[in-house]
Amino acid sequence: MADNKLTGTDEEKLHQLCAKTYKAQAVWFLNGFWEKHQAEAETLWAYVLKCNELDIQEHENGCALDEMQAHVFLERFNETQTVRDMRTMLRKTGALGEKERPKAVPLIHHLLYKYEVDWRELVNSSQGDNSKEIAEAQKKLDAVQDAFKECAARDSAAATALLEAQSREAAAKKAAEEAAAREAAAKEREAEAKAAE
Repeated sequence: MADNKLTGTDEEKLHQLCAKTYKAQAVWFLNGFWEKHQAEAETLWAYVLKCNELDIQEHENGCALDEMQAHVFLERFNETQTVRDMRTMLRKTGALGEKERPKAVPLIHHLLYKYEVDWRELVNSSQGDNSKEIAEAQKKLDAVQDAFKECAARDSAAATALLEAQSREAAAKKAAEEAAAREAAAKEREAEAKAAE
């Protein structure tokens, strides 16, 4: 699975996101909400480093702190909560069911609560890989450019046809003028010939 792609239902996407490293979770959050929370980048990095430190088994390869370590994490950032308060916080995000007891607390759960982010919006947020959107936009641009080329070709053909029609009209007028001049000359010669008889 690519780092910037989650698949399946929203719940499956959340589980996939929670299985990412602390750093990847923070990066996902920032990518998804950069416009709103870019000022928090340093804080999120501090969270990542603290999770790496507290996760004594996995360190930087870890993805969730056990409930006790999660309380220590909160204390280190002056966000101390009781067990009940933390569980209520986790349930409030919607990422934890009413009857669920957290065995492990991924960093992303804390970010959901702290920054009051909808977890469904988070798991479906753009991660900088907008190649599908770019490809779709490129197709639309190509279609517009093709339409412009077609219009330009029609315009050019119409301009050429107009020039040809104007040229034929001018030639026809000239031929008519020459025919009229010949007719007038012929009538003049005829009149001269009758007068000479």
